[in-house]
Amino acid sequence: MNNLAQLQFSLTRIFRKELAAASRWENSDAIKRLKKINHEMDGMSTVPASNSLTQVVAAYRRTRNVNNFRDLKYVCYGAALQLPEDGWCVLGNEKLRDKLFADIEQLGEPRRRFKCFQALLSSYFSFALYDEHTSEAARNGWEALRFWLAYKRVQFQRDGAKNLLCLPGWFAVLTEHVMLLTSTPCDRYGEELLRGDGTSIENARQGLGIPGDSWVMEEAILSQMKAAIALGDALFKIHLDSLLKLVLGQMEVKVSDLLKRRAIALLISRYARCASKPEQPVLRDAAVSIIGNPWLKRTAWDAWVKNSNDQPDDEARELVNGWLTRQLITDFFELLSADGRADQRRLNYWLRFVPAIEGTPWLALGPDSLRNNTQPYRDLRERANGHLLRLENPGSTSNNAFIMKMGEWLIVEFGMMGNACYVYPATPMPFSLGGVVISLHDLKDKYRGESLRHQDGLSSWESNFDQAICPKVGHWPSSKIPNITKIWKVVQPESNKLNVVMPQSDTALNIEKFAADWKLKIEDNRPAGGALWVCTDDSRAAISYALKNWGFRYKYGKGWWRE
Repeated sequence: MNNLAQLQFSLTRIFRKELAAASRWENSDAIKRLKKINHEMDGMSTVPASNSLTQVVAAYRRTRNVNNFRDLKYVCYGAALQLPEDGWCVLGNEKLRDKLFADIEQLGEPRRRFKCFQALLSSYFSFALYDEHTSEAARNGWEALRFWLAYKRVQFQRDGAKNLLCLPGWFAVLTEHVMLLTSTPCDRYGEELLRGDGTSIENARQGLGIPGDSWVMEEAILSQMKAAIALGDALFKIHLDSLLKLVLGQMEVKVSDLLKRRAIALLISRYARCASKPEQPVLRDAAVSIIGNPWLKRTAWDAWVKNSNDQPDDEARELVNGWLTRQLITDFFELLSADGRADQRRLNYWLRFVPAIEGTPWLALGPDSLRNNTQPYRDLRERANGHLLRLENPGSTSNNAFIMKMGEWLIVEFGMMGNACYVYPATPMPFSLGGVVISLHDLKDKYRGESLRHQDGLSSWESNFDQAICPKVGHWPSSKIPNITKIWKVVQPESNKLNVVMPQSDTALNIEKFAADWKLKIEDNRPAGGALWVCTDDSRAAISYALKNWGFRYKYGKGWWRE
């Protein structure tokens, strides 16, 4: 050890000893000065100004040489810096990167080599890992730097143990958080962060001078996702809402588009593996807006959403596609109905066929729906993007059409009551769905298709539809379709021992009787200023229909409520 290094080592020991002994004078000026000196000697050095780094890095690119040690250190600090003119960086150039490593090795003094190590560590943490514009060559260079730093850290630790080098305090922090120099840098923080404990990663960030916008912070978010998906179904679902808020940037944490795709892909794939997986609207909308519609953007979806075997996750894709179809059907019969009231019978009828509907249905919207700029209509048009048509000659400006494909058949429903449902063979195509406009006349062609009327006679129209449609759709033989065709008149409880006629009035006594027949739990919080709750999900159409008629609204995860 040379004299200068020995002096630095001795001073550091003195300052640390004095700081420990003077803890009772924490707020004294002398202690503050000692802490400042200790930080300057023990902490990470300040990164030089970016304009200075840019000049030195650009010169290194042109000449492949440095003039002095200062310039060499600046190149190390700027190794991850992308030049403004073309995004070039030292790490992305294999030959120049290897030359930089060689230039450091040729330095005779260990302390100077250590200074370059520190500068390259700073570049490692500031690398734009989650920037989609970062080149593959630069990413490969960053991985090479990670390997070099891990190797040199062991070497410098050995030199410190032999008293050949005085190691500052931040190096001990790096040793404690050595996983940061591996291919799973933040996995150790995942469970802690999931519990709401960020102490460990904050210690690493402060001790190593990791900037707030570093990839480390984004990897920490990803580590929470990994920790959550390793949990059982129940615990995973408990954390799902908070994880979605984190990914969607609702918790004051900056999240890049690239990380959003990775995180949502992990969450939707894990949710698809749950034994019970009721529709999760926030997860559905996040998956579609961030990754894409799984039917319209199949290639992009399969590239991101993978199963445990790193293959496209078919189960997750079909799950989201089913959710989208269900939502579009619901929107059509609840939002786009001509009189503004939900057509509950038609909604319940078609929701049964969601598993048989191929891809995303088409929506043909009339003038009123296309002009309506309220949030529900904007959301609807966004969900139907790619399968959205303008309905020409609609008859009424409030009319709309809904087009579903089931096997070799196309089925067309209309928003306005009084319009028949039409069933067409899909081959040859009876009308074009590849443009932006479709005429009402094309959708109502009695010569090419079969028209079905929503009129009750000796039997309900639902039964008549079943007889006409179910034989055409192989997955849904009529005998296996749940019988919900008379739910507006009679409610069939699960006990199957009696038919319960739905009470016409919504008195507390009638609601209690209804709940008892269906074995449902009721919570009446109205005396305390709360709401009346019926604790059940929305999976049973008969119950949902009755409660909606009584003015109840559904809250995901809890049940139906009204004031």
